[in-house]
Amino acid sequence: MREVKMDKILLWSLLLTFSGSQASSPLAQRNTEFAVDLYQAVCLSHKNNIIISPFGTTLALGMVQLGAKGITQQQIRQSLKFQETSTGEEFSVLKSFFSAISEKKQEFTFNLANALYLQEGFTVKEQYLHDNKEFFQSAIKLVDFQNAKACAETISTWVESKTDGKIKDIFSGEEFGPLTRLVLVNAIYFKGDWKQKFRKEDTRLMNFTQKYGAAVKIPMMKTLLRTKYGYFSESSMNYQVLELPYKGDEFSLIIILPAEDVNIEEMEKLITAHQILQWFSEMQEEEVEISLPRFKVEQKLDFKEALYSLNITEIFSAGCDLSGITDSSEVYVSQVMQQVFFEINEDGSEAATSTGRTNDVTASHEEGLEEMSAYTSLRS
Repeated sequence: MREVKMDKILLWSLLLTFSGSQASSPLAQRNTEFAVDLYQAVCLSHKNNIIISPFGTTLALGMVQLGAKGITQQQIRQSLKFQETSTGEEFSVLKSFFSAISEKKQEFTFNLANALYLQEGFTVKEQYLHDNKEFFQSAIKLVDFQNAKACAETISTWVESKTDGKIKDIFSGEEFGPLTRLVLVNAIYFKGDWKQKFRKEDTRLMNFTQKYGAAVKIPMMKTLLRTKYGYFSESSMNYQVLELPYKGDEFSLIIILPAEDVNIEEMEKLITAHQILQWFSEMQEEEVEISLPRFKVEQKLDFKEALYSLNITEIFSAGCDLSGITDSSEVYVSQVMQQVFFEINEDGSEAATSTGRTNDVTASHEEGLEEMSAYTSLRS
């Protein structure tokens, strides 16, 4: 029997960490590759704890890519690992996935909602609206961004309703200006029970080792279960990998436990998509005694710098080509933000992510159990 005492851990929690046959699907592999790239990029600019939703970011960028042309489109497609297929095919796969997931909702809660908030009077091409509705089931809503505070309240209320109240006040109104024309918002909500729950009476206050070695007392959940487990060694670094499946076996939480002498930052640098997929193929079912922290965390991140490092740069410049969205010239993306809520307890986990894009129009050099919500806005 293995003992996995997670008093110093690295959680690799992808909302879409597929189990079973899903793990080898092209969609899962591409999402994993982009997830690792995004995670490494965010690590460069954020040194504290990082909670992100790669899938929420994929949706936000995908909605932009539907209306992008030329270099702008190529940069997004390359970063998202899309194949050289016609635009839309990759989203058809996504659509099929959500159809399959919706058939199993009795096992967990998984809700996806997308919306396009348009400035009243701003013309968006019918094909773009059609494709967003076809692939992302996006609702179209007209607003007046000149009344920034009212718009912020409207969109924030929508996000809150789609994420079971976990993501609140995602907008304050300061994100919108006189040049804001379009805000794309995607909200994903996931709440799942563990396939085998932890008993609340077994939870105890125990020492948890923080980043720089200090120990604090936190609630540690304990259980004994049979699950997939692997012991790996990479570049003289030893670590354990554990899969905690959710009820229904469609989603899993992957936990990496470095050896005591391993620096977590160095460990993070070694993680690759190939490794993650290798874990899925090589982990074996074993009886494992687990000690896992019970915790809740919320974080809001600006992804602009991270996307720049992934060579997604054109969308932020006034010369980007978003002519598939509108004929208005010099429309560009001003912001890509993500807000995430993530909680792990004895019953399961819950998370919320908000990722978005703001699009502006240039003029005179002006310029969120698991849940997720994402926004993107365009300015012109």
